[in-house]
Amino acid sequence: MNRKLQYILFLILLLLVPEITEACGTCFGDPSAPAVQGMNWAIITLLGVTGGVFGGVIGAIISISKKTKNFQQLNKR
Repeated sequence: MNRKLQYILFLILLLLVPEITEACGTCFGDPSAPAVQGMNWAIITLLGVTGGVFGGVIGAIISISKKTKNFQQLNKR
């Protein structure tokens, strides 16, 4: 099956079964529902963990670059 036919079949499937394209409860549901509140906290937690790890990696890179600069300056003398 070629790529173009696969795309056409996929679009037909989306048009015939629109329920699979509906938004989740966070975007399209009752904002005060417990499931939506749990999803919001899960998103915040994942962003916090990802941001913390990314910040740690950036901090390590900056620390290594500063130590490398200091080491190179001491060896030039």
